[in-house]
Amino acid sequence: MSYDWEVVGKQKKPRKQTGGDKNSQSQNGSENAPKIEDAVNMDEICSLYADVKDELLAKLYGFKDATEKIDPKKSVIGTGNRTATPVRNQQSNNNKNKLKESETTKQPARRKKFTSLDAAILAINEPDLATQLAIISINYEENHLMLLEAVAKLLTDQLSVFVPDPFFMHKPVGYPYKSLPGKVRAVIDKCISKTKEEIVKYFYDNALSDMANEMCKSKHNSGIGYSLLLQAIALHYPKACINNLARNAILLDRHHRYNPSVGASILWTLGQGGYKDLDVGLKVWQDIMIPMMEEGSYRTFFTKYVLEILKIHQSYRLVLGGSEFLTILSSLTTLPGSVLRKPCPELDEAAELLVQRYVFSSRKASATFAMLFKNISFITHPTIIYYGLALCLLEDPESCSMWLKLYRQNMDTSRAILNYLNFSTHEYCSKLLREVHFQKFLLEVDEINQELSRSEKITEGLVLTTDLLKELQGKGKKKQSSKANSKASSSVTSVLCSFLLATFLLFGLTGALVGYDTYRAGGKFEASFTGQTLKQAGLLPAVQDAWTCSMKYSARGYKWAEANVPVYYQAASKALGPYVEFSIDFSKVLWNGTKKGFANAKLLVEQKLPVVAEFVEQYAPGLPKKIGEASCSFCDTVCTFASNAYKHTYEFFKTQVFVGKLSMESLGKAFNSTQQVAAQYYSWFNDQVDFYAKLK
Repeated sequence: MSYDWEVVGKQKKPRKQTGGDKNSQSQNGSENAPKIEDAVNMDEICSLYADVKDELLAKLYGFKDATEKIDPKKSVIGTGNRTATPVRNQQSNNNKNKLKESETTKQPARRKKFTSLDAAILAINEPDLATQLAIISINYEENHLMLLEAVAKLLTDQLSVFVPDPFFMHKPVGYPYKSLPGKVRAVIDKCISKTKEEIVKYFYDNALSDMANEMCKSKHNSGIGYSLLLQAIALHYPKACINNLARNAILLDRHHRYNPSVGASILWTLGQGGYKDLDVGLKVWQDIMIPMMEEGSYRTFFTKYVLEILKIHQSYRLVLGGSEFLTILSSLTTLPGSVLRKPCPELDEAAELLVQRYVFSSRKASATFAMLFKNISFITHPTIIYYGLALCLLEDPESCSMWLKLYRQNMDTSRAILNYLNFSTHEYCSKLLREVHFQKFLLEVDEINQELSRSEKITEGLVLTTDLLKELQGKGKKKQSSKANSKASSSVTSVLCSFLLATFLLFGLTGALVGYDTYRAGGKFEASFTGQTLKQAGLLPAVQDAWTCSMKYSARGYKWAEANVPVYYQAASKALGPYVEFSIDFSKVLWNGTKKGFANAKLLVEQKLPVVAEFVEQYAPGLPKKIGEASCSFCDTVCTFASNAYKHTYEFFKTQVFVGKLSMESLGKAFNSTQQVAAQYYSWFNDQVDFYAKLK
């Protein structure tokens, strides 16, 4: 047993001696020291790592001199000579110098600081930025999440400017994204469109948090790069703004208390989807903005936002349920009194637009009428509900039948609605009074009132309702009679215009025939067939005297007009100038309205086309694709045919029509001779006028 312990002890002794003996360590140190080849290999590895890092940074930040750097790999390996290992102090100094040089070379060039976002956008080098975005899209072609993150970093680097107004209150809708150069927007759109919607929604929530964190790091960091990319995502995928609304609400609540500018940026970013989808905008307004309406710094943006999205989507079809609609409408009507403590015309106008959209979007207006009629007490200001009921009555005649069923049990409510219709100045209400089905409804209500007055005790409310019915019937008859009178006057005017036009045509045709007859007789009226007929009848002298008299007074009238018409023209132009300017402005307004209508129609088609395609795809897979391919081929065929037809037509006219007498030279000579003939005729006409004007 002791032998075993002795053996173990002997094994431990040489270890202690080798570890503690300095002489032996110095002697064996040269054997265990690192070789030159190992040092060279480590330098190669470091140089390769630095080179890869530089290339990645160059691709991310777009350094122009990334390809012009000296490759350290080539400098070490390409020569074929291995460098000796320097002394420890010299090696540390060299490493420090290399680190300093690498830091200075890796630092991007300092960009010019701008005072406004517009200046930063104008200073963007469009080709370079588009190229950098294209390189990023190629490098991250498979990883779309990293692609979007790289685009956000690049935009943040390019637009590092402080924005004092995160809401962009004095900028148009779509700013700042739509202010970017076209090529840059095209590349960003391509990056977003080729990414799946689920990935985009995930990136949206994370990027919103990153934007808030970046803004919290520095007071002068506006996170405009993230805001701009999130705005572009909202325009492509509006529902990304409400994908995780509860999480974003917590994020907003955490930041706006300590940094209102961060909260403002989050609110603005979440609201961008409403400019593309009205349902998204209303949900953000109801769930995010309404709870924060008490914040004074946000109220102006909230009221402007809800009015803007409703004005933009005046042809949008709402898909809100009845309870959601009533909740939003209640918020619009109660906020001015409960929170703002003063009237708010913007919210009142927004409430009217919301009611219009809801009524016009409903499949059956009579069902909407019943829902609104039963929930009048739910709204603080019921006049907006009365307006919606008037729209239902105008849109669907069955709403009148629905009102008749509810009339007996709701006399007071019906009287309030009739009173609103009697004193309302809305165009829709005035139009409703002229409708035939509404006049029939008033007659039926009058019969019900008479029946109630005979069977029950006459009340004051019944008397007021009867008086209102008489006033409404009188207004409707007046408007119908005025409409009939306007139709009659327009018919008389049309008949008179037709008679005058026929008279002028008759005289013109007669004069043309007589002139042609005189031309055939050599220019002498007596020798013409008409002159011979009048001579045989003994009427030629009288006709000649009448002709001479008419020409005499016509010449004098022409002279008078030539002298006095310019004076009257100046006076008339001075008097009618404002009216002419008004008509021009009015025509411009009509033209803008027409363009807006076409734009809304186009927007509606763009919104509904994907839904229809998806619906058709469910029942007929592949049919939308085939239809698209067929339409594209048809358009290509039409364009090819039109271009070929134009070429053939041009060649035909060039080689077959405009030759000989119709050549350009002949046409030019004819034009010159026509000018000479016109000048001679004008001179002859003035001589004739002077001659007949001097006759007595």
